[in-house]
Amino acid sequence: MNEPMTFFGRSHHSIAKLSEHVSFLLRKHSKSKSLKTCKRIHAKLICSQSISEIYISNTIVNFYCRCGDFCNAEKLFDQMPLRNVVTWTSMISAYVHHGYLETALDFFTEMLRANERPNQFTVSITLRACTILGFFYLGLQIHGLVLRMGLESDEFAGSSLVDMYFKSGNKIKEAYLVFNGLIRRDSVTWNVIISGFSQVGDAVEVLKLFWCMWVVDGVKPSNFTFTSLIKSCSLLTEVEQIHALALKFGAEVDVVVATALVDMYGKCGNIDTCWRILDWMPNKDSFFWSSVISCYVRSGRREEAIDLFRDMCRQGMRPDQHVLSGTLKACSDIGDLKTGIQVHTQMIKCGYKNDQFVASVLLTVYTNCNKIHEAEKLFVRIDARDIVLWNSMILGYAQMEEGSASSCIRIFREFRRTTLFNPDGATFVCLLKSVKSDLDVLVGIQIHAMIIKSSQQFQTFIGNAVVNMYSKCGLINDAFKAFSDTSQKDDVSWSSIIGSCQQNGLNFEALRLCKEMLAHRICLTSFSLPLCIAACSGLATMDIGKQFHCFAIKFGFSKDAFVGSSIIDMYAKCGNMEDSERAFDEQEEPNEVTINALISGLGQHGRALEAIEVFKEMEIRSIIPNKVTLLSILSACSHAGFLEESLYFFYLMNHKYRIKPESEHFSCLIDVFGRAGKLDEAYEIIQNNGSVSGWRTLLSACRNYGDRKIAEKSARRIMELDPYDHASYVLLSNIYSREGKWDDVLELRQKMVNNRVKKDRGSSWLIFRERVHEFLVGDFSHHETDNILSQVQSLDQHINNIGSWHALADCYAL
Repeated sequence: MNEPMTFFGRSHHSIAKLSEHVSFLLRKHSKSKSLKTCKRIHAKLICSQSISEIYISNTIVNFYCRCGDFCNAEKLFDQMPLRNVVTWTSMISAYVHHGYLETALDFFTEMLRANERPNQFTVSITLRACTILGFFYLGLQIHGLVLRMGLESDEFAGSSLVDMYFKSGNKIKEAYLVFNGLIRRDSVTWNVIISGFSQVGDAVEVLKLFWCMWVVDGVKPSNFTFTSLIKSCSLLTEVEQIHALALKFGAEVDVVVATALVDMYGKCGNIDTCWRILDWMPNKDSFFWSSVISCYVRSGRREEAIDLFRDMCRQGMRPDQHVLSGTLKACSDIGDLKTGIQVHTQMIKCGYKNDQFVASVLLTVYTNCNKIHEAEKLFVRIDARDIVLWNSMILGYAQMEEGSASSCIRIFREFRRTTLFNPDGATFVCLLKSVKSDLDVLVGIQIHAMIIKSSQQFQTFIGNAVVNMYSKCGLINDAFKAFSDTSQKDDVSWSSIIGSCQQNGLNFEALRLCKEMLAHRICLTSFSLPLCIAACSGLATMDIGKQFHCFAIKFGFSKDAFVGSSIIDMYAKCGNMEDSERAFDEQEEPNEVTINALISGLGQHGRALEAIEVFKEMEIRSIIPNKVTLLSILSACSHAGFLEESLYFFYLMNHKYRIKPESEHFSCLIDVFGRAGKLDEAYEIIQNNGSVSGWRTLLSACRNYGDRKIAEKSARRIMELDPYDHASYVLLSNIYSREGKWDDVLELRQKMVNNRVKKDRGSSWLIFRERVHEFLVGDFSHHETDNILSQVQSLDQHINNIGSWHALADCYAL
C-alpha cells in the first residue's frame, strides 16, 4: 500500500507517465481492496492537482464504475471540467453492465446534447441496452445516427445492430443487410448472425452461414459458434454431425459447448451419449450438471437423475437453483418425499431458502406427496412471493381430495388482498382445477366470471380448463359454450370437448366431434384417440373402433399405454375377446394400465380364472397393481361367484399392497356375498362402507333371494342417499309384486310420482351409412317410423305364420 504513496512523492514524472502508473496501480489491486486504494489514489491526485487531467480522471471514473460505486463515479464525472468520448462511454458501459439500462440511455442522450460525438464502442453498448429493453424504435434511431456518422461498416456497431434486429424486432432481412454491409467480419460478427438465425430456428441458413464463415472468410469457429450450431439442430443426426465437428476443433472440452450438447442429446432422447459426455468431461460446472439432471428428468429416468444429484454433491460441487429445481422435479414426479426433504436441506444449506424459483418446485413436492401442512409452512416462511409461488400454492390446494375449492378461494382472496399482482392465466387454471364436482359448480361459475371480466376467456389453455371444469360438473351445454368461445382451438381443446361428451355418456356426439376435428385438419393425438375409442366401446361399434385401431398402428400410437388399453377394452366390450387378447399381446412392455384392461375384459366375459392367471403373471413380472387392478380382479371374481378368491384379493389389497378400499371395491365384495346368498354378511359389510351402488347391488341380491326385510332397509338407505334414483323403487316394487303385496306396490309407485322420479327409458341404436339411429321406448320421432313399424308388423306376421305351420306339422305328426 505504500507504493502509490511513494510514487506521488516524486515530482519529475510527466502527466502521461502519471496516468499510466495510476492505471497500472488500479489494475494491480484486487477488487476486494481496490475501492479503498482507488479512493486513496483519488485523494492524492486531488492534493497534487493532477485530477483535472482528463486521462487520469477517466481512469478513476472507469475504476469507480467497475466497482459499482456510481455515487463517487457520478460525483467525479460532474466535477470534471472536460469530458471526452471515453468518459461518456465508461459511464454508459458501467450502467449497462450493472443492469441500469434506462440510466445508460439517459446518459447517451445527455452525451448527444453535449455535442460529444459517440464512437463505435459507445454505439455498440447503447444498442445492447436497447436490445435488452426491447426498445426497437429507439434502436432504429441509433441506426440512423450510425449511418450519419459513417459507422455502418464497423464490425462493433454492425454486430450490435444485427443482434438488435434479431432480438428486438425479429427483422431478418434488415439484419442481413447490415451484416452484408460490413467491410470486416470477425468471429464475433459471424457468431451474432449465426446465433440470430439459430434463435429463429432456421437451421439451413445457420449451416450456410457457418460454411461461409469457415470456408469463404477463413474465420475459425469459436466455442460460441458451436453452441449456436447445436441449438439450431432438430434431429439427432444433425447433433451428431455438429458434435463430430466440435471434436475436430477441440471445442468439446468447453463446458458451455458440452452443456449445449447434453441438452440437445437429451431432447432427442439419446441419454446414453449424455452419460458419455458426463463421464469424460474434465471440468463440470453447475450449469452442466443442471442440464444432465434435466435431461434425465425429461426422459422419465428420475431415479437416475436423483443419483446424479448425489454424485454431484459427493464431488464437492455446490448446487445452484437450477440443479435443485431439477432434482426436486424428479422427486415430485415419483413421489419421493424422503429425498425431497434432503434436497430441501441442501437448499437451505446453499442459501436458497428464500429463492422463489426453487421454493415453487419444493411446494409441488410436498403437495404431490399430500403434505399440505408442510407446504403451508414453507409458503409462510418466504417473505417475497412472486405469482409463480402463489400459483403453486393454489395448485397444491386444488389437488386436495376434500375441500379443495374452499381452500383455493381462501388463498386466492389472500393473494388479491396482500399483493399487487394481477391473476394470470395459470392462476385461473389452478383455481378451475379445484372444481371437481357439481357440488362446487357455483365456485366454478364465479371463477369463469372473473376470467371473462379479465378478458382472458379467449386464451386457448384457459378455455380448455373451463371446458374441463364444466364437464366435471356435468354441465355439458356450458362446456360447449366455453369451447365455442375459444378462438384458437388446438388438439387439447378438441380432446377436452370430446372427453366431456364421452364422460357424460354422449358417445354419439363424441364421435361426431372427432369427425369435425379431423375436418379442421387437426390430427388425433395420444390424448384424443383413447377418448374416441372409449366412445366406440360405449356404443359397441366395433367397425369404427377398428378404424381407430388402424390409425393407431399407422401413426405409431399403438405402443402408447393408454391407447393400447383403450383398444383392448374396446374389443372386449364389443364381445371380441380374441382381438382384445391379440391387442394385448402386441404391447411390447405391458404395464399396469394395459393389464387392467385385459383383466377387466376377461371378467366381463366370465373368464375369471384366466383373469386370476393374468394377475399372478403381473406379480411375477414385479408390476405393482393399483386400485384399478384390484377393482378389475374383484369384479371378475364377483361375476363368477368366487367368494373365497374375492376375500383373498381383498386381503391382498389391505395387507400386502396397502391400498385403501373404496366404495367400488366394497360393492364387488357385497355382490359376491349376494350371489352366494349370504345377505346378512353383505349387510354387515355395507353398514360402514356403503355407497349408492353398493346398496343397489345388495337390493338386487335381495330381489333374487326374496329377502324383503333387508331389501326394505337397502331401498330406504338408497332413497336417503339419492332420492331420484329409480332403481331402488323398481327393485323393491318387483319384490312386493312377487309376494303379492299390491298395496305396497301402488304406494311405492305413487311415491315415485310424488318425488318426480322417472325410470330411464330403454334405448337401442344402430349405425347405418355413417349415421347413428337411436330408438327410445315410446319415442316415434324418427323420420322412418312408419316404414319401420310396417316392416316390424310384416316380420311379426311372418313369424306367426311360421309358428302356425310348425304347429300344424306337429298335429299331422301326431
